[in-house]
Amino acid sequence: MKQALAYIVAGAATWLTVIKFQHWASAALLRTGVIRTIASLVFFGVLLILGRWAFQDNDGNETPPAPSQEDFKQKGTPQETSDQMARIFGGVTDEASRSRAIRNCLYAVPQISVLIPFIFYLRFGRVGPLGWGATVFFDVYSLLWAIALYFRPRTKYHTRVQLRGDWVDRIAAFWLVGCAFGPLLGWTVTEAFPITQKSWPWLYGLRVFLAAILPILLALPLLRYIRGKATAVALPLLVVITFLPVSTAMQVSLDLWEGPVLISGESELYLKHTERSLGSILETN
Repeated sequence: MKQALAYIVAGAATWLTVIKFQHWASAALLRTGVIRTIASLVFFGVLLILGRWAFQDNDGNETPPAPSQEDFKQKGTPQETSDQMARIFGGVTDEASRSRAIRNCLYAVPQISVLIPFIFYLRFGRVGPLGWGATVFFDVYSLLWAIALYFRPRTKYHTRVQLRGDWVDRIAAFWLVGCAFGPLLGWTVTEAFPITQKSWPWLYGLRVFLAAILPILLALPLLRYIRGKATAVALPLLVVITFLPVSTAMQVSLDLWEGPVLISGESELYLKHTERSLGSILETN
């Protein structure tokens, strides 16, 4: 808890410093990168001041046992697999270690929310979509671990539908992978290739498919396991997590639906929701 608070205080102090510096500094000075140097000094300076208070112990954390080759062999049931993962990656061996692992996952969220944007800002001068996307990814990852560990012994919230193991389940197994990497691949497509009057419908369409349509398609087979009391937990998780990648393609979807507009008084085509220029309309002739 102390470590999480230390990162929050350091992040808040750095953010206030950046805002103040941008307010009075000249544009030429801002372009030199001095502000990033000052931001890093403030951030690490605050952590250094709070160091003895926040980092003098590890809150009773224990190093998880080293996994063996036997640990990674296929288990008979999903429950056995989840217990093995909790033991290997979270060090969960009893109730006390489970509670400690849940706290660690929750405490990781504010630290991630500060560190990743800070790293992107120091490197690129801005956080940007990739930085915020990475932050959300690791935040959700930590929260999912906490939720999974919390509900693992509460079997009344587990689905009573037996795992079928058919081809539909094999497709649905990639749901979280699609939610995590679909938006990244979609963003890469529209950033790596030039957006022109001829290419933009295909590139935008591919991004919408990867970031929005694919996660939804992968989520649909999981609906057959949402029954009984499991619905109260599984359905909100399925909807919220699937909505996260879909939300990254909202602006692209609107541009794909409405098409480019002609800027008033000019001959330039423009995608207003993603703020992309397609060049002069004369280029199509």
